[in-house]
Amino acid sequence: MLEFFMLIITAVLVAGYIYVIYKKRKNLKGDYGWKSYVTPGAFVVAPIVALGSYLFEFGGIITWFILGICFMTGAFFTKYLPEPKEG
Repeated sequence: MLEFFMLIITAVLVAGYIYVIYKKRKNLKGDYGWKSYVTPGAFVVAPIVALGSYLFEFGGIITWFILGICFMTGAFFTKYLPEPKEG
């Protein structure tokens, strides 16, 4: 039962995050290129990897390595994010 709730909550949160990113990017003027999508993409992949690791009991060094790569990649590409609007 716990796994079911974790799956539903993660799916709702990830879908909501993708929707918010889509709405914000739709209103931006200018082309920021593919590099500006790497940070949100990495932060979407990380909870999916963590949930899959928990559900399939695949914890360990490989999962930690994948999550570390996701977070380091997301952190590195933050310099390509569009500037936030003031106000």
